[in-house]
Amino acid sequence: MNKKNPFEGEDLVDESGPDLRRYWQAILSRKWMIAGLTAAITAVAFLVVAGMPSRYQATATLMFELDQGNLVSVEELYDMGTQRREYILTQTELLQSRDLAERVIRKLDLLNHEEFDPTLREASGGLLGWLPFVGNNQSADSVARSRMEQVTSAFLKRLSVSAKRNTHLVDITFTARSPELAADVANAIGAEYIASQSEARAQFTNRASSWLNERLDTLRVKLEQSEAELLAFREQEDLVDMSGVLSLAEQDLNEATTQLQEMRRELRQVGSIHEQVQALEGNELALANLPEVLNNPMIQEIKRNEAQASRNVAELSRRYGPKHPMMIAANNELTMVRDQLRSEVRNLADAIDSRYQTAQARVRAQEQEVARAKENYQQVSRKAVRHGELQQQAQINRQLFNTFLTRVNETREASGFDIAPARLADPAIAPTQPSEPNKRVILSAVLALALMLSVGLAFVLDFLRVGVRNPEDVEVYLHQRLMGLLPDVQKVSGQRLDLRAFFDSDQYTFAESVRTLRTGIVLSHFGVKEGKEAQGQVLAVTSSVPGEGKTTVAENLAFALGQVEKVLLVDADLRKPVVGIDFGVDREKPGLTDMIEGTAPIDDCIHHDEHGGIDVIPAGRLCDDPQKLLVSPRFDEMIKVLARSYDRVIIDTPPVQAVSDALIIARSANSVLFVVKHDDVNKRVVIKGLTRLQQSGAAVAGVVLNHVDTTKSAVYSEEYYGYDYGREPGRKEERQVPSVELAEASESTEEKA
Repeated sequence: MNKKNPFEGEDLVDESGPDLRRYWQAILSRKWMIAGLTAAITAVAFLVVAGMPSRYQATATLMFELDQGNLVSVEELYDMGTQRREYILTQTELLQSRDLAERVIRKLDLLNHEEFDPTLREASGGLLGWLPFVGNNQSADSVARSRMEQVTSAFLKRLSVSAKRNTHLVDITFTARSPELAADVANAIGAEYIASQSEARAQFTNRASSWLNERLDTLRVKLEQSEAELLAFREQEDLVDMSGVLSLAEQDLNEATTQLQEMRRELRQVGSIHEQVQALEGNELALANLPEVLNNPMIQEIKRNEAQASRNVAELSRRYGPKHPMMIAANNELTMVRDQLRSEVRNLADAIDSRYQTAQARVRAQEQEVARAKENYQQVSRKAVRHGELQQQAQINRQLFNTFLTRVNETREASGFDIAPARLADPAIAPTQPSEPNKRVILSAVLALALMLSVGLAFVLDFLRVGVRNPEDVEVYLHQRLMGLLPDVQKVSGQRLDLRAFFDSDQYTFAESVRTLRTGIVLSHFGVKEGKEAQGQVLAVTSSVPGEGKTTVAENLAFALGQVEKVLLVDADLRKPVVGIDFGVDREKPGLTDMIEGTAPIDDCIHHDEHGGIDVIPAGRLCDDPQKLLVSPRFDEMIKVLARSYDRVIIDTPPVQAVSDALIIARSANSVLFVVKHDDVNKRVVIKGLTRLQQSGAAVAGVVLNHVDTTKSAVYSEEYYGYDYGREPGRKEERQVPSVELAEASESTEEKA
């Protein structure tokens, strides 16, 4: 029977366009903040605008002469390319410089102009201005400079320079309370800029010509020296192909290092046996019980002879006395066998010691070989570094020399040519109407901007929450399928959800969400085969960090699946086991660790839960190194054995970001169910956990969103609300399985058969 995965067509139900209802709910949740912030900004703006005086603006247009016929080297150095748009933007900034502003202020004598005097009095007023002992110690030059800085700052605040798009024109606009002053300043700025640029260009051309000639001679000497040093180094070191020599040295070092690691591994193995033999030296009987000694065929044969001799002595002692010839012969035979055992044990101990000494000698010899290869590689590396430095220095000197040689030639050809960089195309005239402020427009704009800012702030506060909040986050950020979601159940703070909440009629919403998750799990693996076993038969449940509810999801999913399948719940969180405690299994009872170590049979480790109808394997006794047990081949074999006996094996694993146990367990599972706590854990942490699972080769079935707020007052409640559909008030829910799930589970069972 070939069933199509119902989740393959998820894109068919994807809604296009933004979810306006969600934005509206975000606004409503912060409506008082939006209203208050908008009102406060508007009120402040009203007070500011009411006190603003009327001002006039005058504009003069400056045109740059960019199409100059013979501008080459020095001009290109000076203006960084007059044909480029960046040149006009640069000159626009120069028009707003403090130096040019001070020249205009001196030319128009603005220090003594009536419009700037009130500004100076306000700037120097206040408490400090009225104190008689402040400023008396300043010199006349300091006072004049301070006054110029204050006027210049006020001057630049009123000045505006803007370039006209796709033209060589720049508008110079000045704002003042006097219309005549606004026009005079705008025209003066253009005239002073033209004069200053002509002076600066003439000075720069003279300095550049002299400097280029001096620098060219210096660069010629450096170039000759660097090329000579490079050639001498190649001849001295007899270098032809530097990369090939370095590759051979690196290969030699890698091979020697690999051999040294193998020898050290062998030395550790032999050293462990040697330490045990040395600790029991002189005690042949204790040495004979070591695994390495017991596995010797000769020792095994002597042990059997000793046992036979001991039985003979015991049987004869019942019939004869100690001095009877047969008793004496039997005792002598037993003594001889034991002497032979001691002698053979000593021989084995000597052989182990000899093997250990040999391994040590091999490691020392290989360490010397690695040191030799490392020294050779370092020497070759130093040569390569030095060769690269000399070669790079020669190339840099050659490029610099060529560049300066070109500049010198171009400067020589361009000498004597000069033209004004700009001209005043449209002088400013005194305006007749004030330009600002338009109080009505300003207040309307402030109101609109304040409202937009408040709404934008509400959106930012709503969307900058770093947790996973909805199915879109799962699909867009995590790139995973949402298998289901579990609502947040009211419980006492600090306590976990009751184990039997799935069967509690008061927790109908929670139970229904678990059934929905069960449907997703069953349908996502329905009809898919892998060998003789269906995919999804072994399901690992994990999360990014502790506290996301992975154990709760595993337990309740086991209850739900237990209604349609034969389910086994395994607690593989060997560091902080919880499943056994939840199901009331005695801590002394055997569990997973005992099953892996082989200290208890599988049947003794499985505990049946009558109420839930599932089997449970607790973690068992605590161990010092859980990963050592999980990486052992026996763990994988046990999981395969259990999978053949159950329709579904659910494994509760530790969090991925806490320890790497889940990555090891995932290799033995058909798929992994990833639990994410709603709006709690940072998306980046969840993505890192999923990435680690995928890099380890685990098949992630999907994500379960846990602790979701499903109340109608929640911002995203419409995505989760509806689990109470069809429920009659006060009705006790029975443990029933939806008919569609029973039918599909029946078909799945037929396919397995």
